[in-house]
Amino acid sequence: MKYVCSSCGGEFLKWSGKCSSCEEWGTLEEVEDISSVVANGNPIKVASYRGIGDRGSKASSIGSCISTGFSEFDRVLGKGLLEGEIVLLSGEPGVGKSTLLMQVVMNFVKNSRVLYVCGEESPSQLYSRLTRLNGGKTTKNIDNFVVTEDTIVENILALVESEKFDLIVVDSIQSVSSLQSKGYPGSISQVRISGALFTRLAKSKGIPIFVVGQINKGGNIAGPKILEHIVDCVLYMEGDQYNQYRILRSMKNRFGSTNEIGVFEMSGGGLCEVGNPSLLFLESNSNSSGSAIGAVMQGSRVVFVEVQALVVDRESEAGPLRRVANGIKKPRLDMLCAVMSRKGGVYLGSKDVFVNVVGGLSVNDPAIDLAVCAAIKSSINDSLVPRDVVYFGEVGLTGEVRGMWGVDSIVSEAKRAGYSSLIVGRIKVGTTQDIKIKKISRVSAV
Repeated sequence: MKYVCSSCGGEFLKWSGKCSSCEEWGTLEEVEDISSVVANGNPIKVASYRGIGDRGSKASSIGSCISTGFSEFDRVLGKGLLEGEIVLLSGEPGVGKSTLLMQVVMNFVKNSRVLYVCGEESPSQLYSRLTRLNGGKTTKNIDNFVVTEDTIVENILALVESEKFDLIVVDSIQSVSSLQSKGYPGSISQVRISGALFTRLAKSKGIPIFVVGQINKGGNIAGPKILEHIVDCVLYMEGDQYNQYRILRSMKNRFGSTNEIGVFEMSGGGLCEVGNPSLLFLESNSNSSGSAIGAVMQGSRVVFVEVQALVVDRESEAGPLRRVANGIKKPRLDMLCAVMSRKGGVYLGSKDVFVNVVGGLSVNDPAIDLAVCAAIKSSINDSLVPRDVVYFGEVGLTGEVRGMWGVDSIVSEAKRAGYSSLIVGRIKVGTTQDIKIKKISRVSAV
């Protein structure tokens, strides 16, 4: 027996109240050593092998992309779904994971056969959801939609061996269990073994599989990190009940970029694609100080976002300074405030700073730094930043402004979006496309 941390996946021989790897309390669970179970009573034999160029199996034909029916979804996956690919989809409860997969299934059943493992809903509930998303009508070729309530992984594998399917959806991985483990469904051992068995099925049969993963109280995917390691793609859907927009973000992708996002709008008929997400993150009527437009690269996509800043004097000297960041990481804001105070000619030591990225988008691209600094300076000086100016650049600790990769794409997209000026760091620009480009080297020039 051994103990595995449900937060980080660390393995230990003895139980303790606190995980020494991630320092989380109460996360160690007892699991059975799989290696000893498998080896017991089974003779060791030489593993079979084949050359990488052999075409003797369906698994060797992996490479052709299959469209999900959503261009935004295909973008995040990397031009589409691959044969034999296993995708883990996670997100908050009620964010729209099952709705999105149901719409993908509706697109698939027109020409393909789909197996849906419903461990959390009954077939009647699935049918009700299907008809609602289809406008109250029955989906064409509904016979291609096969549903099973069996949550034993070995039974599901036997079904796939006896029947032909082109797509499998498991909703969710925490609701199924394997006979190889004594743990309860959703436990660490069950999630790990079930994920491994489904991965082996996808690779051996060349069948793409969607696996829904619930999240824990910490906001992470429930189960050990090994579940994320063994799948090909990990997607996370962001959004809340107060916002009709959903952002599908790639956290891991063996066959595409990990920075891609897909934007959807939740409606009564399901999720609808948003072709131009920049319109969601820009407030066109904003004519007040403390606002600047920044450009970020989300994979191969250029997204323009509005950064708002509010700088106010502290009401009293007591208590710490407030640095509130919404849409960017707080340590990043702390660093930018320090740089602006020391190198930017703006003293923020006695002021509270609030920064918000409009639209609820979380930006990790450091190219947003220049827009944040411009918004802060605009708020302090109570001056307006022209709405046709876009900021794109990273700010360093010494106050320098660095040019970022993708500036040519920014120029092209800015021209198409109607912007007239672009402020960037010192970097070579291949084409200007009649856009005024201003290069700055220091944050004091913002």
